Amino acid sequence: MAAIQRNKTPAARALGVTLALACLAAAPGGAATQCFNVSCGQSCTPGAPVGISTLISAGDFPPGAGTPIAFVDPGDGRGRWLIATQQGAILVWDGPTDTILPTFFIDLRDNAGGPVVDGGERGLLALAVDPDYAATGRFYVFYTRKDTGPGTLGDIVIARYERSAADPDVADPASATTLLVIDHPVSNHNGGWLAFGPEDGFLYVSTGDGGSSCDSNQGANGDGQRPDTLAGKMLRLDVHGVDPEAGPPDDCGVEAGPYAVPSTNPYFGQEPACDEVWGLGLRNPFRFSFDRQTADLYIGDVGQNAWEEINLQASSTPAPVNWGWVCREGCETAGNAESNCSTAGCPVDPGTICEFPRPAGGFWDPILCHHNGGWASIMGGYRYRGSQVPSIAGDYVYGDAACGQIWKTTTLNPANPAAIDAACWASGYQGTFGFAEDTQGELYVIVGGAGRIDCIHNGDGCPWAGAVGAIFADGFESGDTSAWSTTVP
Repeated sequence: MAAIQRNKTPAARALGVTLALACLAAAPGGAATQCFNVSCGQSCTPGAPVGISTLISAGDFPPGAGTPIAFVDPGDGRGRWLIATQQGAILVWDGPTDTILPTFFIDLRDNAGGPVVDGGERGLLALAVDPDYAATGRFYVFYTRKDTGPGTLGDIVIARYERSAADPDVADPASATTLLVIDHPVSNHNGGWLAFGPEDGFLYVSTGDGGSSCDSNQGANGDGQRPDTLAGKMLRLDVHGVDPEAGPPDDCGVEAGPYAVPSTNPYFGQEPACDEVWGLGLRNPFRFSFDRQTADLYIGDVGQNAWEEINLQASSTPAPVNWGWVCREGCETAGNAESNCSTAGCPVDPGTICEFPRPAGGFWDPILCHHNGGWASIMGGYRYRGSQVPSIAGDYVYGDAACGQIWKTTTLNPANPAAIDAACWASGYQGTFGFAEDTQGELYVIVGGAGRIDCIHNGDGCPWAGAVGAIFADGFESGDTSAWSTTVP
């Protein structure tokens, strides 16, 4: 997946060290965040007893299936996982036999007559199952659509499908329901992830900015800083009828289907802002996740010439949060100069250095960031909440597709941001396109560039992966969503 890369300028490299050091100083109103200017040339390993082993190799995939980009445990107790490829195929991996079924779960590839256009940053970018998938068989996809008429090429589509009533290993193409279409004529910066909030049951969607460089698709300050567009945002949708006060879809998308807008969204009912917007100021948030224990939201946001970001919105932090792009990038504190982006028209930021949380009214800085040294395409990961690898309990694991390193926090307490720190944990993972978490909180690495999926373990492999009988999905017990669900539209 070539697209999430971008070049670093010599000027950016020279200035980066000074700004990275500035990030480490504390300031009133917040605490220092940690930024790193470390070369990808270093070698690191988790060290015994922790190991990372290949679970599904490139040779296990059917010919022409494509590049793995998502690995999803549906939590229906059958020991079978779903693998999405960037080209648009969704496959079934049978854990007990360690094989990929020859029949596709569903084929959305363009060359098979499906709706997905792929290449560069485009393609099928995300897959999420309904928290009550065992009962409903519903799943959601995020993809860029092929040309179906003037102005349609590359539009972002959020759609819902259902598995076949006759065969749980096959989805029903006729069940396709388009929830939302977002205009996105530029090929890059599609963002692209989906996840259900573990406390509220809402569907969260990350979208990239308007594309090109400096979020320039919509002129000064681009899409990210405009609440009246859906690009460069975190969106929050009600697809289960959770909120009885929810409103109808706004008119910000090209198309809007059967979902509602939670009444607690920060721009609900505020014209001309889009009701669906939950947070602003993102550039290319390719991967995000919820801490299954605290419901805190962690976002990996790919930078331009300077900073790769891991952003945090604690579950107690009220929306909207503005993560700053294009007015602010990483720890850029005096205008976004390193990426050569204009900040004319940007609101005044009361902060003077990089800090978390930000002073009231300021942009929110990342809790972790990386500057140069080969970092170019950060992949947000997960906070480990499993039981099989106790030595990394509570740590946040993340990486970078270009750098090829996996990093892990050494200290992480959102209530004490000055103490948050991380270090290189594993090297040799070029082409990492994301991470996955199973129903028990165990973690996996999607090494799409090498066409394989790895698992993180405690030295003895991952015998639990694909085990029959797991009953949890995204923090919900299968069949029991009564805490939030009322009706399913």
